[in-house]
Amino acid sequence: MEIREEINAYWSKRADEFGDARYTDMQGEKHQNWKKLIGSFLPEKEHIRALDLGTGAGFFSFILSELGCSVKAIDYSEDMLRNARENAEKLGFNEIEYFRMDAQALDFEDESFDFIFTRNVTWTLPDPAKAYSEMIRVLAPGGRIMNADANYAAGFKVMDETGATEKFAKTGDSKYEHPAGSLEMLKERNRLARSLYIADEYRPVWDLKVMLAGGLEKIWIEADVNKNVFGYELPKDGVRHSPEFVIVGEKVE
Repeated sequence: MEIREEINAYWSKRADEFGDARYTDMQGEKHQNWKKLIGSFLPEKEHIRALDLGTGAGFFSFILSELGCSVKAIDYSEDMLRNARENAEKLGFNEIEYFRMDAQALDFEDESFDFIFTRNVTWTLPDPAKAYSEMIRVLAPGGRIMNADANYAAGFKVMDETGATEKFAKTGDSKYEHPAGSLEMLKERNRLARSLYIADEYRPVWDLKVMLAGGLEKIWIEADVNKNVFGYELPKDGVRHSPEFVIVGEKVE
């Protein structure tokens, strides 16, 4: 099985977990925090065509819809898309279009979107630079890409190297946002992470370089969203080495 399919199989096994969590998040503080942050970076246009790249259980497609965008959402996992559609139906988001698609090979025409949002996706991809290239291709002039991610792959390498993987599995620290469950699942996640070249990059510096090389000239970075925007610290395990960042790039007209 090629690495892309291994990654898909892993995240598909966690689709129901994400579906329940994201449905709950729509009722709480995370919903409002992210809505405010995303809204602050939307282009100043009357009609915004938005892409939620790697929608998972649909949380950010719902927020984009609430912000008045016309939303298309993609994911490579059919199980994730099933959860997104179920959550959309329960919450009344009936206008969002969902597609199964590889972020590294988007089946959209050039300049199809005014705003592209993605969270916790690029670190999972075999070729995130290709995903950036595709996002830039389908972005219209004056449009923006907003990537919320962290160097989780590097963090999970640290967990394995320091013995934190086993410790975390034993404690089941509930502060961790996406508990992977068993030690077996944690090790599978970390093995996949170690196989990705992004695990050896320093982020978001790497993302900045890729965006600049792709022709985006206006770029904003918040290097620690959890602490500086949302006001909470990361759990004390390997991912403390990889705070979540937001990087936004604009395609100059």
